Amino acid sequence: MREVAVRAGVSVSTVSLALRNSPRVGAATREGIAAAAAALGYRIHPLVAAHMRTRRRPGHRAMRPVLAIVNTQRLREGWRDNRTAMVRAMLTGARAQAAARGYETREFWLHEPGMSHARFSDMLRARGVHGILLGPSSDLPLELELRWEWFSAVRMGSARMTPLLHRVVVDHYQVGRLAAQQAHAAGYRRPLLPMREPFSAAHDRRMEGGFHTAWTYLPGTEAVPVPATQDLAGAAQLARWLRDFRPDIVIENEERNLHDLLVRAGRKVPEEIGFLSMCARELGGPISGCVQDGAAIGAAAVDLLTAMVERNETGVPANPVTLSANAVWNPGRTMRREG
Repeated sequence: MREVAVRAGVSVSTVSLALRNSPRVGAATREGIAAAAAALGYRIHPLVAAHMRTRRRPGHRAMRPVLAIVNTQRLREGWRDNRTAMVRAMLTGARAQAAARGYETREFWLHEPGMSHARFSDMLRARGVHGILLGPSSDLPLELELRWEWFSAVRMGSARMTPLLHRVVVDHYQVGRLAAQQAHAAGYRRPLLPMREPFSAAHDRRMEGGFHTAWTYLPGTEAVPVPATQDLAGAAQLARWLRDFRPDIVIENEERNLHDLLVRAGRKVPEEIGFLSMCARELGGPISGCVQDGAAIGAAAVDLLTAMVERNETGVPANPVTLSANAVWNPGRTMRREG
């Protein structure tokens, strides 16, 4: 700040007032100071500014920096009440980690009726938001035109979103490989992998890509039928697939209650047919499959975001970084124990 004052030919206190848009500084002087600050690459650090505002208000509690947790789902409660437990856990993990790091969180819905992206940006800034955590958008492509230069921003999930930001995701390719390896190790050779086309496309087909890559090089396997559907009509449709493809194991890539449909179709699991979920809910649970730790993803996203806030990194990054989290295997009781 002292260098800005010297360059602009004013006092340090005048620079401080001008950068806070104080009416005590004339417009021409403010413009000169802004030009000097820009030439020197000087920016007010948001955390320092928040701290100084608190010091100027005796008797008030210390102000905590604010993170906006933004629900990008189609519905207002689409993140909090998401049908997928892992997605709900992302929100829980993010909020808990923010609190542990000393940050306040406020939740916002991106698709508020009548809310433009410009107005959304203005609202966040007016409410003292320093960082934006964009939640998973499922299969909804997003094109965001926020005032990125005002905020640090990180997104969660691998569904398509522009511009490209730093993000934290599940390693869907690793999930697919893990599922293939575990199914093969248990002696299965004819898997059925139904994929909902919008989900598959939104995630760049990485989950089935990992599965197929691993499966191709495992001995004794048969080709994997991947019937693409908009949705699963029910037990009757599943029964037709079982008749047409004769799988020895059904593999679920998102929470669609396929295990219950198998039981309703009259199949004994795992005695007659195996079942593997790529999104098993918990370690130690009854469903065999890959457990994706949503809470850990939410926590990692907050750690990345708070580091950016504390370094005063704003705007769209020139080289976005993706942090990916591996799934872990839950043996469960819906697959044979050994080949």
